[in-house]
Order: sequence, then structure tokens, then C-alpha cells
Amino acid sequence: MSEKWATAAWHGISLRVPTDWSLVGVSGDEKKGYMRVDGPIASALEVRWSTAGGRPPNLMAKGREFLSTLEKGARKKPFKFTSKIKQEGDAVRFEWKADRIGQGPLAYCAQCDRVLIAQMVSPRDEDVSKIARVVLDSMRDHRSDGWTSWALYGLEFAVPKGYAIEKHSLMSGYLSLAFKNRGKRLIVERWGLAETMLGGDSLADWYRKDILPDIKGFRTEIIEDRIGEHQGLRVTGTAAGIKQTLKTAAASLTLHPNPTKLTGYAWWCEASNRLFSVRATHLDGEEVAEIVRDFIKCHN
Repeated sequence: MSEKWATAAWHGISLRVPTDWSLVGVSGDEKKGYMRVDGPIASALEVRWSTAGGRPPNLMAKGREFLSTLEKGARKKPFKFTSKIKQEGDAVRFEWKADRIGQGPLAYCAQCDRVLIAQMVSPRDEDVSKIARVVLDSMRDHRSDGWTSWALYGLEFAVPKGYAIEKHSLMSGYLSLAFKNRGKRLIVERWGLAETMLGGDSLADWYRKDILPDIKGFRTEIIEDRIGEHQGLRVTGTAAGIKQTLKTAAASLTLHPNPTKLTGYAWWCEASNRLFSVRATHLDGEEVAEIVRDFIKCHN
């Protein structure tokens, strides 16, 4: 059994998984979605969630419906489909066996009004029962502080309430997750192979070349700074330009003022050979970028 664990989290739903397991698929939104985490051999963790419509659901009925769907899909396979389901506290647990083996819980979170179905699926000859119990028992639907957890490929952080994911890029060597809260924006990025990315340039030169062109409508200043124990940058910005002036004037007539400040941080973690960047547009006095930055653990 693995002794090293990491967090996989999407739209606030989080689980602890072995560090050699990877998030390979995500879809949907906070109301209805799916994520999959694959093991290094042939096992996989699948999590599905959906809103319950404001009423506690019949988890046993939903569990039987889920198993019935799996059984229909297994009818053309050479192995007979068998299953078990039982109530266990506030949740329902199930097991099934066909050409593969699956086990998992169904749970309902009244605070989030979401039904969660998680299952660990493995080949018949691969015993992941000990790992499965740890992983499945670690599932959480939300944080206690009201923020939303996000974690993949070792990058773990949280965003404030009200921020919804706008777009993401999950590529080998590069992760980017962009969030929005009305006019505010928050972007978290990570690059692998930092020395190759820098190519002999300073961190500030790299930032000016690769990041600044994406920052529109703000007059910025880059200051060398220490981010924890790392060489880093602090970036500050003030809204500028005709477009931003018009946005601010229009927003002043509503209850949601346009962000006039930008704060960003970037640093090079030599221990992991990775580059990290967090930046946010915000109102004067807000410290979103600082708090998100401090959530990130860039190396063990």
C-alpha cells in the first residue's frame, strides 16, 4: 500500500489518492460533473456528482439504478455481473463484479445539495481493496472555510466563494486554471522544466515575455521578492486605458464595481524545477492572490 498521498479535487470535491495516480479526465460543472483518476497499472477512480433539487434523495434507489446501468453494459461481456448494496451510516456502499471489480459509496451533502457516486474500478487480478478504502473514505464535498478546493498533478489550492472556473488547460508540463467572479479574474498556473522555460533569462525577463502580454488594461510594475524560501516576483497593477475607464464607469451604476487593482506573484521552485504564477484582479484592499498563493505547496 502506498505511503505517499496527494489530493485530487475538482469543483470542491476532493479525495486523497496515491501520488502515482493521476487526474486524467474532467467534465461538467459544480452542479453536474465527472472526474477520473487513473492508477499506474489498470485501476481507476471515478467520481460523479449532480444536484439533488433541494430534497434529500433515496440513496438506496439511486444505488440500485446505478448498478442496473452497469449490469446492462456488462451483458455482452463473458463474465456474469453480480452486485451487493447496503446502507452504511448516512451513505450507501456497493460492490460489483464482472470482467472487472468495482466498489464505492453514494453520499448526499445537504449543504451543497449534491449527490456523489464514487467507485474504484480494477481488474479481477489486481487487489486495490486497502487503497480503495482509504481513497473512498477520504471523499469530501466541500471545505469547512467556504472556499473551493482544486488539486491535480500535485498542484493544490483553493479559491474564494463566488469564483467559478472559466477555462482550464491541462497539458504535460503546463497547468492553467482561470476563474471569474463577475468582473474579477483569478489565474493559477504551473510550468514544469523551469530551467528550460527560463532558458538563461531572469525570472523577471521570463515574466515580461510570457505573462505580461496576457495582462490587458492594467499598468503594471514588477518587483523582485522572496516567495517563502524561493526567488520570486510581486506584480502590482492599476486599471488603465479607455476600455477599463468605461467598464469602471458602467460598473459604478451597479452593485458590483469593476476591479481596479491587479496583484500577482511568480516564483521558481528549484526543488521541484517548476515555475508558479498566481494573479488576480480585485478591488482595493482585497488579498485574493496572497491567500491563494499561500495555499500552494510547491514541493514536499
